Amino acid sequence: MSFSPPVPFNIFDYFLGDRLREGLGRRRALVWDGGSMTYTGVHEASGRYARLLLDSGVRPEERVIVALPDGPDWVAAFFGILRMGGVVVMVNPDLKPAQLRQFYEYTRARAAFVGTDQADTFREAAEGSRHVPSLIEVGGAGFAKNLAASSPDVPTFPSHPDDPAI
Repeated sequence: MSFSPPVPFNIFDYFLGDRLREGLGRRRALVWDGGSMTYTGVHEASGRYARLLLDSGVRPEERVIVALPDGPDWVAAFFGILRMGGVVVMVNPDLKPAQLRQFYEYTRARAAFVGTDQADTFREAAEGSRHVPSLIEVGGAGFAKNLAASSPDVPTFPSHPDDPAI
């Protein structure tokens, strides 16, 4: 089986937008110990994460680290990055500062979604690094307030099939 992606082609739309167009928006897309989320819910949450990135100055085709534990925030951040045209850099949130510093230097990521519990380690990794992403701490009342105030209406960036996504 071969696949010839159309132009433009954003993998966000392929994996999530197509489910909505198929009428599956009310179906569960994600299940975790604390609950579940529909495809429509993931779509809305990804828009809010994408809006946070755009409002913080991240542009399409720039790299964004997602260093969150598995769960709804990871999924929303992952799809939000893709939606706005960013390039996802998945990083284990439990890495040590020296290892994180290597990711900073290698990827030159513009921003990083990190959990509040790991934020100090990510800040420590910034010491002595030439390329330091702006940290977006996921969790806590302040983040929840900013996320809720962010518009979920973010258009899907018209990526080319050859553009990096992950």
